[in-house]
Amino acid sequence: MSFRTGLLRARGQITFIIALALSTSFIIYLETLDTEARIQGQVATELSRQRNAPAFVAPATDAAVRASLQRAEESYAAAPDAAVNGAALLASLSAAVQLSILKPEDGLSRAQRVLSDAEGRKGEIAPVFVAALGTAAVAFPSLQDRIARLSSTP
Repeated sequence: MSFRTGLLRARGQITFIIALALSTSFIIYLETLDTEARIQGQVATELSRQRNAPAFVAPATDAAVRASLQRAEESYAAAPDAAVNGAALLASLSAAVQLSILKPEDGLSRAQRVLSDAEGRKGEIAPVFVAALGTAAVAFPSLQDRIARLSSTP
C-alpha cells in the first residue's frame, strides 16, 4: 500500500481531525474576545440611554403638569414667603423636568431662585416645603448639597 492510498483511506479521519482543530481554535478565539465584558458594557450603555430618554407622557398628563407649573409660578409670584407656594413650585418644576416638559437648565435656574429665597428666610421650614425639597433633590442632583443644608436647618 502506497502513501497516497493510505491518505485516501484515512480521508474521513483526517477531515475529522482538521475540523476538530479548527473548531478548537475558533473557541479559543471567542474566549479571548472577552465577550462577557463587552456585552455588559453594551447593556449598561443601553440602560443609560433608556434612563435619559424622555418618558412617554400622555397628553392629559402633559397638560396637567403644565397647568400645575403655571399655577404654582403665579402663586409663588404673588406670595413667595408662603411655604406652600414654594413647595408647589419646587414639586411642579421637578415633575416638569422629569417628564421633559421643561429643559433641565430652565428648571434648575428656577429651583435655585426658590432655594435662594428659602435660604434668606429665618425660622423653621414647613414640613410641606421639606417634602418638596426631596423631590427637587431627585430632579436636580447638582442642588443636593444646598437642599441637604436647607432641610437640616432647625
